[in-house]
Amino acid sequence: MGSRIYEVEVLTPVVIGGQDKLQSFEFIKEGDFLRVINFDKLFEMSFTKEGLIDTITKALETNPKGFKLSDVIEKYAIDIERCTRYRIKLDGVKNLQNEVVAFIKSAGRAYIPGSSLKGAVRSFITKALKDPLLKKYEEALDFAYEKNLKEKNPRNKIDPKEVDDKAEESIFSQPYFSPFKFLQISDTDFVPYEKMFGYEIKVMNICDSKVKWYHRQGNFDDPQSGLSIVAEGISPKTSLKGTMKIEDKFVFGSAVTSGLKDKFDGVSGYKDSVEFLTKVINSATERYISKEMEFYRNYKLIQIVKEYEKLMDILKKLAPNQFLIQLGFSTGYCSKTVGMYFKKESFSKLKVVDSSSKIYPELFPKTRRIIFKNGEIATIPGWIKVTIG
Repeated sequence: MGSRIYEVEVLTPVVIGGQDKLQSFEFIKEGDFLRVINFDKLFEMSFTKEGLIDTITKALETNPKGFKLSDVIEKYAIDIERCTRYRIKLDGVKNLQNEVVAFIKSAGRAYIPGSSLKGAVRSFITKALKDPLLKKYEEALDFAYEKNLKEKNPRNKIDPKEVDDKAEESIFSQPYFSPFKFLQISDTDFVPYEKMFGYEIKVMNICDSKVKWYHRQGNFDDPQSGLSIVAEGISPKTSLKGTMKIEDKFVFGSAVTSGLKDKFDGVSGYKDSVEFLTKVINSATERYISKEMEFYRNYKLIQIVKEYEKLMDILKKLAPNQFLIQLGFSTGYCSKTVGMYFKKESFSKLKVVDSSSKIYPELFPKTRRIIFKNGEIATIPGWIKVTIG
């Protein structure tokens, strides 16, 4: 099967953070907008603006937190449009911090990397596996748990990442023989800046069976006391396109590679590899959404329950060539792993294997990241609808 065009429709804000963060001296807040400055262009103006570089350098060295770029722009009468990298709207952001999570970009323009989408696809496919295959992850965890308990030398202990690697190798084989080599997904086209917004994200933390909001200084009842993470994201209703190639070997295998067709319960009636892929992903998505709805109902976050009900309605109306999936920054442990199917005792073992992480066997994960708008709970990040042409 040759390459096909796929189209992404953003359903809830998508945030895919790169390694860089925008620091406060790199942007200017203008009402409901954020203007990001191109310092190369700004410094080019130093030829006609005597003292400009010295002023900026001294301020950043002596008082970086108190530095206000807008004051420099005004003092030197700089044409701000000439040194603007881009400008985006802040969507109901009440608390703008000293840094902003920057969306991943190429040549200064945002896009959804094919690797991010493929990673999400692989994660959701894994969540759809038959129960005996999902059990491979618990078996790998049991092995690591027993070895780490007995091992006295920390250098010889199993790294938590190896648990996933061991399980996946037993299910999907080594990378060269993996069916995923027959799935190729390109990057999307670039996102127009008018479709990029700034979003405010807060961390919900369950403490003593109650909803709290995390801050470095503790957990608070009032969400406005919680830490705000401001991030660049792609706005809902944005459409982007890329190419995708799903070879028949992805499903049926080859002489040296086993396919995926026998690894899932209830997946039948597909006419080609595209329909196979969408059926598998959507089966995992339905289970995942159902579990998240149950979680949020339990803690009475009704707005988020409503958001998931909307997603479930969309899921039930999808065509055979469409799937729903979550990807990107702040989507959490459940979205990226099979841990949502672990038993309570498994998390006790995971706490031993991954001693550096805060794992609470009674309830894990106990945190969720939620998008706020104008100080109110709005939605969850990262949900998209993918249509394969």
